[in-house]
Amino acid sequence: MKPYRVALIQQQTRVIVNPKGRDEIIRENLDRIFELLDWTFLRLGDARLAVFSEYGIIGQYRPRSVDEWLALAETIPGEVTDRIGKKAKERGCYIAANLYERDDEWPGRLFNTSFIVSPEGKVILKYRKNNGPNNLNTLYTGPGDIYSEYVKRYGEDSMFPVVDTEIGRLGCLTCTDVVFPEVARCLALRGAEVLIHCTSEPYAPEGEAWDVLRQARAYENLCYFLSVNAGAFVGSNRPTAGYRGMSQIVDYLGRVQSTSTAPGEAVVTGTIDLNSLRWERTRMPDSGHVWNFLIELRSDLYASVYAKARRWPNDGWHNRKLQSTSETRALARQIIERLIREENLIPPE
Repeated sequence: MKPYRVALIQQQTRVIVNPKGRDEIIRENLDRIFELLDWTFLRLGDARLAVFSEYGIIGQYRPRSVDEWLALAETIPGEVTDRIGKKAKERGCYIAANLYERDDEWPGRLFNTSFIVSPEGKVILKYRKNNGPNNLNTLYTGPGDIYSEYVKRYGEDSMFPVVDTEIGRLGCLTCTDVVFPEVARCLALRGAEVLIHCTSEPYAPEGEAWDVLRQARAYENLCYFLSVNAGAFVGSNRPTAGYRGMSQIVDYLGRVQSTSTAPGEAVVTGTIDLNSLRWERTRMPDSGHVWNFLIELRSDLYASVYAKARRWPNDGWHNRKLQSTSETRALARQIIERLIREENLIPPE
């Protein structure tokens, strides 16, 4: 397979302050996304894959109730993905993006969903973020929160979906998922070669650590890692330069190909060389290349430790719909207190 170009588009997004303006603002955000995509093709050359940020279409704003977010959310497939599909067909490329999703099969539940649209205009993968609810300030459901019923309906592979395409095997993870190495590892173990990371990372003291995580996830899984941050959220009283940029293309050896070094709108381009990646994954370890992580992984060795760890539970919200962050905070407090009693965690003096 010949190497191909990818484009990460770090865009400015108008937020929905008044729900009455929802449709107009979504149209404006999509129009801007498509303008940037067209500019990229015109000035920087064609790309086989274009990626946009988390919350890049609907935006992220102040705390809202689940019902308020559901009123702003989209179905996938739906009107928004249909528009993206038309652009994908026009440009002959794959497009990955992110939406708040509502689903009639799961009434009253909000999902944070990253998805991929094919050059034929069809949604070929959607990944519902698992780890967001665990950061205690979000109200969307992760598939793990309704694990048993979710697996019953869609199968175990639905937790970490991977799609086989003409540009390689693609998988998605979203924002906070990068902090949990298991997400990228599960995707890699299911064959993913290119990991697409739609994210929205504000300025924070730990920002540089997240840059290291991108490189680590790529290197330890022998994957390309494409991470697109929000450029800015505008249209409200929040600072427009609250997000740090740092959209990055990292190759399968953890080397950064290219980066946007500032907030605001930017386009990052790079090259995916799947033949080189596949050579690295299938070679024998030797004196020149000491490790082949994916074949040397001792998954059975670690399984029992994970099974006994008992941290954030599967099926935590299977019998009720999450309505308040006070519920997730109460669960977090229970887990911390139990681990202190078990002398697994040591509280400060």
